[in-house]
Amino acid sequence: MKKIYLGLAFLILIIQARLLSSEGGVGELFALHEQLKTLEISLEEQRLVNAQLGQQVKDLQSDTASVETIARQTLGMVKKGEVFINVIELDSAKGG
Repeated sequence: MKKIYLGLAFLILIIQARLLSSEGGVGELFALHEQLKTLEISLEEQRLVNAQLGQQVKDLQSDTASVETIARQTLGMVKKGEVFINVIELDSAKGG
């Protein structure tokens, strides 16, 4: 009977060692939980960015002033009769 208990104890010890140290064990489980938390945070940030972009699209579709502002700032566009002046700054390090 003692041999059976000793054999079972040894078997339990081997199973626990495998569970704690092998691929698919407890360590990997904790690492995957941490990775899941990181991905969930990233997903929430992306959802917020998506909502902001969706609001910008709605604003652009409904308000022509927004489109005009973006066209002026991003594309350098001007209205008819306006003059566009581009100021070029020279680097003082060039010695000019």
